[in-house]
Amino acid sequence: MSYKDLNRIEIDLSALSHNLTVLKGLLKSTGARIMAVIKSDAYGHGLLEVARELESAGVWGFGISDIEEAVALREGRINAPIVFLSGLPPGTEKEVMALDLIPGITDTSSLDTIESFASTMDQACRVHLKVDTGMGRMGFSPDALYEVVKGFRRWPHLYFEGLYSHLSSAEDPPDPFNTVQLNTFASVLDQVKDMGWKPLIVHLANSAGLVNFPSTHYDLVRPGLAIYGSYPGPQSKRVIELRPAMSFSSKIIGINKLAERSPVSYSHIFYTKSPSRIAVVPVGYGDGYLRSMSNRSEVLIRGRRCPAVGNICMKSFMVDVSMLDGVNIGEEVVLLGGQGDEIITAEDLARWSGTISYELLCLLGSMNKRFFRDNPCSA
Repeated sequence: MSYKDLNRIEIDLSALSHNLTVLKGLLKSTGARIMAVIKSDAYGHGLLEVARELESAGVWGFGISDIEEAVALREGRINAPIVFLSGLPPGTEKEVMALDLIPGITDTSSLDTIESFASTMDQACRVHLKVDTGMGRMGFSPDALYEVVKGFRRWPHLYFEGLYSHLSSAEDPPDPFNTVQLNTFASVLDQVKDMGWKPLIVHLANSAGLVNFPSTHYDLVRPGLAIYGSYPGPQSKRVIELRPAMSFSSKIIGINKLAERSPVSYSHIFYTKSPSRIAVVPVGYGDGYLRSMSNRSEVLIRGRRCPAVGNICMKSFMVDVSMLDGVNIGEEVVLLGGQGDEIITAEDLARWSGTISYELLCLLGSMNKRFFRDNPCSA
């Protein structure tokens, strides 16, 4: 056994179903269905395990970004629709057709590419067209989209099933750019309908859009973060109650008794203020626990919050356990999740590290051993 074996990511699959039910409750008035975003190994939660749980819970389909994800899903007997949200990956036309995938198309050259391949097989391919409403990342400009709609006959083997875009600031409802994007998308949708194209599936809302802007629900919504139990902005806590699916724990591997004014860790940015007991935890930035959390984060030991002290190292960091009587080597340390009446959330980690919960979930889930509740096998 190595120290890394002490570090445990646990995924509560039942939390995913709970969160899905909560989100569905916001869709009752619109009838929209859910495309669960499971790119990047389901935000570090385990691609296939998450997909199986959510497919059985009744999602419409899945949003991904890489062909390897699509292959794994189909080989894992996931039959729901799979959409490439970030455009047609180069050289994937054969897999797209063979696996019955839906490419999100962001440029005309991709339309030509998939049409050429589909024509050689004399088969149709469903596509969704992405319009850029202000994200400035991928997608047709509105004018370029109108030119595509005018020229649909140029791509006879493509079935133009969907229209979509992406919101940049929905987690901050007062941001005026939300209104810009919502109005732009609504205008584009009206225009293409006037031109004779009535897309069967229209989708715009991410997790924050789903919660904060009911007008974005359309036919599908695309939650990612909320499905995993993290809140898309602080205001969403007033609307929904989610259950975090991921927890992260380790164990104490050492305890040092230090005198007053003793330095701790690299660069001595922390000195003890009194005689202290400092525990060592075998987790560091090499395991996704970011160095920017140094002297900021907290962990749970015996159900109490204990401060991390000094700079976080590559494979370890230190915790002040002076307030705990008789704490021993081998005791559990919770870095993410609940213990007793306390809980440390992904939002806490994000605040301490100066990043977003998305990044922390992806890092921790991909860099440590995963265990699935009710399934003892690690991923």
